Amino acid sequence: MKRGEYELVFITNEAQKGWTDCVAAARNAMVDAWEQLTREPEALSGRLYVLRGELRYGTYQGRTYERFQYKFSDGGRLWYFVEHAGKGSRTAGRVLLERCMAGHPKETE
Repeated sequence: MKRGEYELVFITNEAQKGWTDCVAAARNAMVDAWEQLTREPEALSGRLYVLRGELRYGTYQGRTYERFQYKFSDGGRLWYFVEHAGKGSRTAGRVLLERCMAGHPKETE
């Protein structure tokens, strides 16, 4: 990992298993996802945006975060929070992967 990049961290077992399923379903798209999330996880675009409504915020280890979604394929989605690093950190922060789904999540239909 280069200094200034974000570290990807699976915060649920579901996310870790889902990542493997997503790579199997769309390897090239997941390489692009990795590059986006490690470099600019909050750079909003047609593929990357903050969820709305009740899904906009989530909690991890007692802290509330804005929930981002990265659309890596027509149906595939990554849900995550961004935790910025403090002073002296070797990384820009962490991308906290909450869900990695090879299919479209029912909650956003």
